[in-house]
Amino acid sequence: MFGFNKPRFEHLDKYLAAKDYDKALTAVVAELKRNPSQFNLLLRQAEILGLAGNRDRAIALYKELAENYAKDGFFAKAIALYKKVLKFDPEQDEVHSELARLIEEEAKGHLPLEERLAIDQAKTKEKNLEKDHQEPVPSLEDKERTASALFSAFPKEALEDLLASTNLRSYQEGDIIVTEGEEGHSLFLLVSGEVKIFTRGERGEHLQLAELGAGDFFGEVSLLTGKPRTATITAKSVVNAIELTKNAVDGIADEYPEVRTVLEDFYENRAQATVEAVIQKMRGD
Repeated sequence: MFGFNKPRFEHLDKYLAAKDYDKALTAVVAELKRNPSQFNLLLRQAEILGLAGNRDRAIALYKELAENYAKDGFFAKAIALYKKVLKFDPEQDEVHSELARLIEEEAKGHLPLEERLAIDQAKTKEKNLEKDHQEPVPSLEDKERTASALFSAFPKEALEDLLASTNLRSYQEGDIIVTEGEEGHSLFLLVSGEVKIFTRGERGEHLQLAELGAGDFFGEVSLLTGKPRTATITAKSVVNAIELTKNAVDGIADEYPEVRTVLEDFYENRAQATVEAVIQKMRGD
């Protein structure tokens, strides 16, 4: 059907539709040689292994990737990968305690979250002065590590419960993730992909405000207060995001009140980076 040429990545969907998993894997592996750290490609490789019936190899790959990401401080990616393990085998609930241990170990070599955020803010101000107030762009890795540091700030006793309560959400290009005005009860941390932020203008038209990518949050206000969503957010590309719900946080905070304090402090320290702050600037509030 595809000739005798080497499988090509641009034909991946065709291979999958034909259930030709050998060609699909060959195409993904070839693409990974060109982009070895591309998260979505690594996910596709493990997913195709599962589709091909090689469940044990898929789980082993997910776990290996998750451990490596956790050790490098990319906790969000590690959470996403361990959630994939649980989809293959729900009995492997020990992954949450394993991840909690890895987060705790990795966090020992770093400053507390509040101090790290303060340092990041100071660096931003310094760069602004050096560049005549031009907005500095942090590296993707720095942004993802800073976002992931949220998890290392939770008390050890509560961390495993929080990790277990998170959900991995996946969206296709064009999907609506949240809608302005609807009830909101969760925050999202983008693991991969990009989203667009829209709000309604004075005449009811949709205005695009910004785009967010891996390492960005949205929905903090809804999680902390339960207030309606202040913007509509859609997937610009294939998106993987970790969702943490208000119900889960409230339940865990009943036993560990420090959990809510960590989230409130995190919100306070990055208040100018929230979707709500972007909207206020746009409207001149």
